Amino acid sequence: MHVYLRIPSLLLVWLLMDGCWRPAPPEPPTSGDIYRPVYAPAAAIRIVQTLPPQPLQNAGKIYIKDQYLFINEVGRGIHVVDNRNPAKPMQLSFISIPGNQELAIKDSILYADNVLDLVALNVANPANVRVVRRIENAFPYASYPLATNVRFECPDPTRGVIVRWEKAAIDNPQCFR
Repeated sequence: MHVYLRIPSLLLVWLLMDGCWRPAPPEPPTSGDIYRPVYAPAAAIRIVQTLPPQPLQNAGKIYIKDQYLFINEVGRGIHVVDNRNPAKPMQLSFISIPGNQELAIKDSILYADNVLDLVALNVANPANVRVVRRIENAFPYASYPLATNVRFECPDPTRGVIVRWEKAAIDNPQCFR
């Protein structure tokens, strides 16, 4: 009968030993994309403004609301496009929102991230967008690129606030995510 008493003890020891082992983290890649932070002065990141149409360089998410397309320019802001005639879409304006990655719209209010803040913008008149509300420090500050398994230039807080990341040729970057 004492053999049956040893099985639970051995099982318990095995479970405890198994819980102690953790695999080593993967080695940083030696090739692939490398990113560099793009900084802005802390005072400049909270400036949201409507500008004339800008060239689309790094498209992110697209939101369709009524006859308009709202196209995220990753890290920079949102392009507003009149799409009443889909054969000839017309750029109306660009909403400069430093650090912008996400957007959503309800009624005539566009919600967007502005580095650390959540901003609510009235887009009833896309040529003259205005800030309705700002919730400061609504988001954590990400001091690394959104991409994973990449190397990047380590952030330097003395240079300002990171508003976006761009691919770059950097010799021996020291940070990895």
